[in-house]
Amino acid sequence: MHQVLFYIPVAKGWLSPDGIPVYGFGAMLFLTFVLCTLWGTRRGKAAGMPPERFQDMEIWLFLTGLVGARLLYMIQYPENFQDRTPLGLFLGFFRIWEGGIIFYGSVVGGVVGFLLFYRVYRAVLRRLDLNVWRLADAVAPLLALGLAIGRIGCYLNGCCWGQIAIEEACPIPIGAAHFPLLPAPTREQFVDRQHLQTSTGFTLAPRDRGVPGADPRSVVQAVEPRSPAAVAGVAPGDRIIKVNGEPNGFVVEVRGAKEYVEKAMDIFRRFRSRTDIGGPNRVARAYFDEDVDYIQGILAVHQEVPGVTLSEIDSFGEMVRDWPRGKNPLALTVRRGGIDVDLPPFVPRTVGLYPTQLYETVSMVLLIGFLLAYYPFRRHDGELMVLCMVGYAIHRFINESIRIEPVVGLGLTLSQWGSVVIFTAAAGMEVYLWRVMPSRWAGARPILPVQTTTIPQSPPLPATPAHTASTKPVETS
Repeated sequence: MHQVLFYIPVAKGWLSPDGIPVYGFGAMLFLTFVLCTLWGTRRGKAAGMPPERFQDMEIWLFLTGLVGARLLYMIQYPENFQDRTPLGLFLGFFRIWEGGIIFYGSVVGGVVGFLLFYRVYRAVLRRLDLNVWRLADAVAPLLALGLAIGRIGCYLNGCCWGQIAIEEACPIPIGAAHFPLLPAPTREQFVDRQHLQTSTGFTLAPRDRGVPGADPRSVVQAVEPRSPAAVAGVAPGDRIIKVNGEPNGFVVEVRGAKEYVEKAMDIFRRFRSRTDIGGPNRVARAYFDEDVDYIQGILAVHQEVPGVTLSEIDSFGEMVRDWPRGKNPLALTVRRGGIDVDLPPFVPRTVGLYPTQLYETVSMVLLIGFLLAYYPFRRHDGELMVLCMVGYAIHRFINESIRIEPVVGLGLTLSQWGSVVIFTAAAGMEVYLWRVMPSRWAGARPILPVQTTTIPQSPPLPATPAHTASTKPVETS
């Protein structure tokens, strides 16, 4: 998993501290577009479409397919978009580099895009006398290629994962994937919802909420055996002092009426605190680097502003809750027995998951080989697209059974229902094409050359008395 492949050292500190990030998911989408364009222009030309027209069509299909895939994801997973305002949903739509597209949504979007393209270029396509079904056969392997590369992007991003894989009980050919947990999309499900693991490989001791000004910095309670944290040397009782080289500061969350929150923030600023106010319920945070400033600020607010509620946490809790994408290692400095100890960096990882992304990549590569091998033997135009639809529908239905997806009806997920629809549509399409399209298997019957035999004529027979008619008059009585 490499959510960020590399950084372009431009605009450092503006978009990102390291520059402009190049995300693995977006890079695979770009690579898909480039390779499908290069290969598609050749296949489209063989089907009778000029390269420039094919490139126009591909742009239409790529954009509308991407829109459809994103919209279907937003419909299926609304819980991933906390800001439900029109502006929040609009901005969330464009955060596609975080993953979150569904192929069957791109199918619907692609069909709409082709219809729009055909309407705009109708006159041009009629002059070309283009066979749409022959063009569909040219496009079929490109769809499989796009899926094969796109799923590599899903693997790099850590999305579209499979169920938990117990390799000891059932070894699998492609071993279970252990994604870096802190930036992985799986963290919310396995840590926050199902409580199958911790975010960092260790648990934290409860904070002493009853003592104002008590040190809120996290203390390790228990460490998961054989975890990366245990290998790095994290031990129970360690108090976290630094996180990735930065001091583990003191954070105070302030809740209450607007005027009380603002007054508390003014007091915290007197003690060299950085403050941040926001949110509909007026949640505000004050950040301290020094424990002396933190203790004095807490005591002052308790004495002067009794109308607010304070919750003390630390920077470590804030960072883990909203870990930056592309940052995998976690380096801690802990206080152990009064001595600060620098621990080596480690990467908390998820439990083993079936790499269903790679399963689809392998399946689509095999499908490409089958389509190319079958192309010379197809019965009619359009059959390659039918086989592509059938092959993907079968694969996706099976692959979906080992993924963690919500059920929408009759025990099937949304994508499994999509597979049923695609398979049914492919069967109906084949029946239609079988009846209306000329068969390439029948061909033209060979016309055998007609052989003529000359029969020799026998010479005329010589005249004889028996063959000579009598001219003597017949006498009558």
